[in-house]
Amino acid sequence: MSKDIRAIIGENRAKFSVESSQSIRQVVDYMCDKNVAAVAVCDGDKVTGVFSEGDLLRRVVHKSLDLDKVSVNDVMTSPVYWISMGERYEVAKAIMVDKRLRHLVVMDEQRNFRGFVSSRELLEADLSDSRELVGKLNDDYYEHQFKP
Repeated sequence: MSKDIRAIIGENRAKFSVESSQSIRQVVDYMCDKNVAAVAVCDGDKVTGVFSEGDLLRRVVHKSLDLDKVSVNDVMTSPVYWISMGERYEVAKAIMVDKRLRHLVVMDEQRNFRGFVSSRELLEADLSDSRELVGKLNDDYYEHQFKP
């Protein structure tokens, strides 16, 4: 029943990332174009932070920062919390609850960025597991209850 992160996000998840030197406006334009709520902030191949809608609200809009003059590196969330593709989704939920995250970076076994898993996806996995368990319990009950 318990799924790993690979089963939730698949092998070919789109990887939305930006360079740390990009301006906030460039990053927000990219996020709007791709219709995503969070992006990985990278220095070359290394993920150094995450920039999300929450960061935009709390660290940019609330502080009236200039979108064209401030780089995403100055307002991103860091350190980066991540999970490996093979880890169970319950571990991702625990990290996200503990760190108050809505998006968690996913890395493969070589620690390459593979995308994000969202709290919505983990909720859907929970619902799927719950439905599966209820179905099994019902099947077991009726099998034993009405067995001749």
